[in-house]
Amino acid sequence: MKKVLIIAFVVFISFACKKDKVEPSNLSQAELLSLNSWQLGRYTDTNGKTLSNSELNISAVALYGLQFEFRSDKETRAVDKITKSILNRGTWNLLSGETVLDIDISSFKGQFKIITLSKGKLTLQASTGNFLSGVGSEINMEFTESKN
Repeated sequence: MKKVLIIAFVVFISFACKKDKVEPSNLSQAELLSLNSWQLGRYTDTNGKTLSNSELNISAVALYGLQFEFRSDKETRAVDKITKSILNRGTWNLLSGETVLDIDISSFKGQFKIITLSKGKLTLQASTGNFLSGVGSEINMEFTESKN
């Protein structure tokens, strides 16, 4: 019985002393972008109202099927979420004091205002001329960290 209690105590202590995962802090905008692969979660108007697929053009809807990588060497990749194949690649850069993300990739090209950028969330704002009309002059694209 003593041995069982000692083993239980040792197991308990080993789990209790397990270090918590330390999240990176004080990362630059470029480091935050490069930290994750990103997947589009939703489009919204500038007030946060979710836009339906019927309000988007086919190019905008197609972005839901991709994961985006912003690599530390300034290469960006569009990866198919299902097959994991790289469908397209190009470059990215931060402009205007790191408040604008310039993406040069054929399926996702333009300059996008960075609304939010943290470890697990990226919100970009774009002109609706690239995506749709009738919902205002700008649209938000909310990305989350891709778990795959």
